[in-house]
Amino acid sequence: MSSHPYEQFESNLSYARNMVTGGRALEGLRGLAVNYGDLAAAHPEDLYRAAWSQAVSALDHWLHQEVLEHAVALVRSPERPLPDRLAKLKMPFSTVEQMADNSVDSVFAEFIEEEIRRDTYQRSKGIGEGLRLVTHLNAQQIWERIAEGLGTNAAAARDRQDKIVDRRNRIAHQADLDRDGQRTPMSADEVEAAVVWIESVAEQIRTLLPGIPQVVVEQETPAWLVRAGRYGERENWALENGFVGGGFAGLRDLTAVDSRARMVELVEQEYKDESQGLIRNYAGQLWAFRGKMQIGDLVVLPLKNRKRPMLAIGRIVGDYEFDAEAAEDRQHLRRVEWLRTDVPRDKAEKDLRNTLGAFMTVCELWRNDAAWRLAELARTGSDPGPRIDEE
Repeated sequence: MSSHPYEQFESNLSYARNMVTGGRALEGLRGLAVNYGDLAAAHPEDLYRAAWSQAVSALDHWLHQEVLEHAVALVRSPERPLPDRLAKLKMPFSTVEQMADNSVDSVFAEFIEEEIRRDTYQRSKGIGEGLRLVTHLNAQQIWERIAEGLGTNAAAARDRQDKIVDRRNRIAHQADLDRDGQRTPMSADEVEAAVVWIESVAEQIRTLLPGIPQVVVEQETPAWLVRAGRYGERENWALENGFVGGGFAGLRDLTAVDSRARMVELVEQEYKDESQGLIRNYAGQLWAFRGKMQIGDLVVLPLKNRKRPMLAIGRIVGDYEFDAEAAEDRQHLRRVEWLRTDVPRDKAEKDLRNTLGAFMTVCELWRNDAAWRLAELARTGSDPGPRIDEE
């Protein structure tokens, strides 16, 4: 059965093959004594070069997804030992701190994603390093296994892979020009052979992965804590308008930020004088608010400015928005349908109140069966306690 990442990989290779088909058609048109206007200026080899680059990028993107998913599955699994390279990764203390207020899975996934973000899984060395994170094989053994399935030896397989990537790099960085400034010819047959090779390498890589445990866990609707200011100064704004968010005054629109890594870069630019620990803390909260919260998730807002401490519980109904016309501390927002705004805080049992006492402005609530219990609080006004006692 194909995994979703592999299905996407196959789709990307199909796109590359379609470009080769387009190039062949263009070759046929160029052979006719007909004036096709601007189309005559297009060269089929440009499509072939684009297809070549697409195929290499498809392999790189797919393997990043597989390494990430399998690394997280390995850490979650009770089966041990971990692959040596995975076990030796050094996690910053700031990342460990995030696990106090967020699920271990989500924090570890973000950590691994950041670790491998700058790696390229194109050349044979990079592919070997990536697979060492999720297998117990060394780089030589990895390529011996791949080569065996391809009917060749490890040295030849690595050489073939590296030459394909070298050509891709020359296309991308040197416009495929040789030392004399001439473009190196490329044929449709060459590209098709390269695409078949890349697909075959991927198929052999997949044979190294099935033994990696895939842990299936029934997922609750996630729940999030979002505060309304140190003194509750945004409570009425949130309740009256159906919003959560605000804070982080002066920080520009986050709509274009599409990963935690990019969020870290943005926060580094905005808070240049702050420590790396604080920057990563802010970036983690902002990425949770911008990128991890999903429509349908639960959200709880502790209310401070009431006769007694209360909880407002709602459901996220909108994607991240930036209101440039609003006050600076109310520009970053999510739209919410409030389910209850009158739950006394002491209706939550002590362990759940402790979970709600997280210091961060934005965090995922997962300890002590929090998501299910908050849903029950919104529905019935009482806390049933955790379904299963945590060890």
